[in-house]
Amino acid sequence: MGVTLHETRQKIIEHLKEKEYATVEELAGVVGLTPMAVRYHLNVLQSENLIHAADVRRPSAGRGRPQQIYQLTDAADELFPVDYFGLTGYLLDELTTRLGKKGVHELFTNIAERLAHEAPPPKAHQTTAERLNELVAFLSGKGFVVDWEAADGAYFIHAYSCPYRQLARNHEYVCLLDNHVISSMLNAAPRRVACLSAGDAHCTYKISAPVELMTPA
Repeated sequence: MGVTLHETRQKIIEHLKEKEYATVEELAGVVGLTPMAVRYHLNVLQSENLIHAADVRRPSAGRGRPQQIYQLTDAADELFPVDYFGLTGYLLDELTTRLGKKGVHELFTNIAERLAHEAPPPKAHQTTAERLNELVAFLSGKGFVVDWEAADGAYFIHAYSCPYRQLARNHEYVCLLDNHVISSMLNAAPRRVACLSAGDAHCTYKISAPVELMTPA
């Protein structure tokens, strides 16, 4: 599971994942505790929004007290491991086989253009520094850890963390995304001088000054 839980509560979560629902008495048998002890752990899990009391089960023979049924919430799915990067890697491998490198490059170029289209347009009389700050804010909202600096007559954009870095190690097309956003927002041609996927401490793009922003008429 993705996070560390108390051992008993982890067993409860795993049982509910497998069986979909269970009563207190059933869970007591699974974890080897009394129903009263199980209720304590259920209360903790409910307070963390990981389970909820879904329904009441009535004895089939019509005798005995109704029993509460517990189920996992949607939030509990986050406790179980996922491998989106692994699946996406397989998909990219398959696309490369079917479309070839040129076809995949065109595909990522189209995706990059759609991503860049989401960026805020430049404002009239906007300075390069203001536009760079907008670029940082936009990429940060997409999961990048990024900043910029001016040095040696140029601008340098540093991405210290990239949300696609695991894919970029084996699929260079992924780097088209941030590259195209930078190019589009600054109306300039960035040159990558460092890259996370190549073992560098961060990705860095260099843009020679001055930057001539395309501002609204």
